[in-house]
Amino acid sequence: GLLVVESGIQDDEFIIVTGVEDSTEVVTGPYSAVSRNLKRGTRITTDKK
Repeated sequence: GLLVVESGIQDDEFIIVTGVEDSTEVVTGPYSAVSRNLKRGTRITTDKK
């Protein structure tokens, strides 16, 4: 499901301050990909890093 998170200062990456645990999977990418192209219910694949 979706979680509400609080982000900190943005530089090259967002810094999530609250809302996730170490085991939470997070979708990352360019703003346009995450905010405009990724729609609820879209299937994604994971890349463990």
